[in-house]
Amino acid sequence: MADLVTTAQTSLPPEEALVRAVQFFTTENWRAQSQSNRVATFVGIPKIPWVKILIAILLMFCFVLPGILYYLYAIRKIYRFQNIVVTASPRGAGSEVVVTYAPHAKSLVTNFLAALPKV
Repeated sequence: MADLVTTAQTSLPPEEALVRAVQFFTTENWRAQSQSNRVATFVGIPKIPWVKILIAILLMFCFVLPGILYYLYAIRKIYRFQNIVVTASPRGAGSEVVVTYAPHAKSLVTNFLAALPKV
């Protein structure tokens, strides 16, 4: 899967934008992997939808081999570490925040950018 990139302008200085990113993503169970003056990287595992878990259990009870294949194909593919990278660059009185993320974290990133004060 390709990573998505979203950009937003904020009135905060870059350091403050990164502090808020660390506070926001760590409360959402994403672990801070690395952090510098302008870049913060978070690593986490996405939540597996209940429907996929129920399908895997149903296939295991009815047909063992399709259940195992479904588990290997669907659940293990989802259950991998993903990264969110937040980069803040100074722009005028505020900063520009660029977030690179996996598609499943779109709502989380949208909520983070909405929480930042606008220019």
